Amino acid sequence: SATIRPFGVLKDYIGGAYETTIDAGVTVRQVIINLGMPPEVVALVLVNDEQEDKDYLIQDGDYIKLLAVIGGG
Repeated sequence: SATIRPFGVLKDYIGGAYETTIDAGVTVRQVIINLGMPPEVVALVLVNDEQEDKDYLIQDGDYIKLLAVIGGG
């Protein structure tokens, strides 16, 4: 398994929790969609503090941070 930590408004998609555990062996994009997040609102994906794209395949033990697009208006 891996840990995913959304920041900002993305926390709402995991019930406002700090972080949640997810299964390894799927892409970050699949997890984002499974959590109900529109992929386009995720601006930055950090895996173990290294920038990755949404097609990164999650490995056991990964720590993933998701940062939202900062929107104005």
